[in-house]
Amino acid sequence: MPMGISPAPEVFQRKLMQALEGLPGVYVIEDDILITGEGDTQDMAIESHNDNLRRFLLRCREKDIKLNEDKFKLRRESVPYIGHLLTSEGLRIDPEKVRAIKDLPRPTDVKGIQRLVGMLNYLSKFCVHLSDDCEVLRQLTHKDNMWEWTEVQEKAFKRLKDKISDAPLLKYYDQTEELTLQCDASETGLGAALTQKGKPVAFASRALTPTERGYAQIEKECLAIVFGMEKFHQYTYGRKVTVQSDHKPLENIVRKPLLSAPKRLQRMLLRLQKYDIEVTYVPGREMLLADTLSRAYLPDSNQSDTESELETVNMLTYLPISDERLSAIRDATIEDAKLQRVRGLIVKGWPKDKKDIARDIQHYFAFQDELSFQDGIVFRGERAVIPDVLRNDLIRRIHSSHIGVEGCLRRARECVYWQGMNEEIKTFISKCDICRSVDPKQQKETLQPHEISYRPWSKVGSDLFSWHNKDYLITVDYYSNFWEVDFLPDTKSTTVIHKLKAHFARQGIPDVLVSDNG
Repeated sequence: MPMGISPAPEVFQRKLMQALEGLPGVYVIEDDILITGEGDTQDMAIESHNDNLRRFLLRCREKDIKLNEDKFKLRRESVPYIGHLLTSEGLRIDPEKVRAIKDLPRPTDVKGIQRLVGMLNYLSKFCVHLSDDCEVLRQLTHKDNMWEWTEVQEKAFKRLKDKISDAPLLKYYDQTEELTLQCDASETGLGAALTQKGKPVAFASRALTPTERGYAQIEKECLAIVFGMEKFHQYTYGRKVTVQSDHKPLENIVRKPLLSAPKRLQRMLLRLQKYDIEVTYVPGREMLLADTLSRAYLPDSNQSDTESELETVNMLTYLPISDERLSAIRDATIEDAKLQRVRGLIVKGWPKDKKDIARDIQHYFAFQDELSFQDGIVFRGERAVIPDVLRNDLIRRIHSSHIGVEGCLRRARECVYWQGMNEEIKTFISKCDICRSVDPKQQKETLQPHEISYRPWSKVGSDLFSWHNKDYLITVDYYSNFWEVDFLPDTKSTTVIHKLKAHFARQGIPDVLVSDNG
């Protein structure tokens, strides 16, 4: 087969698998062929291996398959194969695959020790003899002990990293078992752990870029999911994945319409559309793997595949607001104490209980997952949150065209938000003299004055009315207010004329007959 053809590897793989089809204990990936043997004893396993090898060589002779003698390895107890180290005792993992664990920086404070010890306790069911080395570090967390990191702690820390990153720690991926991805984000890093039946399959972590560190906490948590799903794409694509996050608002926002989320979150959620995921909330204390990795990320792993797309989402470009007014909103936001407290909650994360928030900003808690902060302005979805000092001026600008209540509300809802905005706009418009003078609502028609007649039956008015589903004609003399009522079998003009002629015959023909065409 010629070199350089793009489908050449796939064609080669298919042809080789077809040639070796049906051979027991033979596994093929590209040009790596693995022959295995099984048995209850070592001798039985060797005999099974030899039989499988003999069948393989015969098939190669039949199909004219040539083998490279220099690469031939016979009866090996451990073989590196497709990123793993297969041994007679079981599966060991490629050391590069657990680099995220092996290169953990040493803790610098008590909280760092607590996170590390918590993770080790979680992994103790898969590793042996961790307690001794853990105790050396655990002593640093006692209140009565001073923080002192010596060579003793450093050696224990290195031994622990070697143990938790040893091959038995990582479970071999099984496509028939349920897949769980633990994701977490700290203020400076992301962490992800892929697990099956509670046992880790692979770890990943990276630092946040300077741009990403300015994201809202919910955006960082969603970014951790994007990072984990794309990092383990070969495991997660095309199958159901349960994503565990310790940020409860994420559980709700992934179920809401996409347009209800801020622009940057929309981009992240769109990147997750190709995966079949179910986001569930798990308290941080139960997600020790991802939590530790996010805080003890690899120092040199701050390259972001998502930053190039996500950081270009400039919310300000979507607002129909001038640059001068945006600058005024930005300056007023800095001076607004309430919005500054909201900004702190957006960036650092919201408490679990509404009662833990200051009373004057508690109403933001209900839609915390819609809030974001960018370029000095707080946003709810795609709308800018307006500080108190600018609200009256903004209402006047919104109402400058006098387009009515609904028009002004529609215009405001496109780009701005504050608590009680609808009522304030309605109240302002209700006091506008121009709008009141041309109020589109139905009003009672003003009374029209008439000239006073100087004799009876000179000026007469007539009209039709209904009573109990029957039609009547009323005729009134404007001079004496004398009136007559006639029953109408129908409201045809000929019937009305006939009734009026009877009045005119008795009372005389009036000079003026007033009617509203009824």
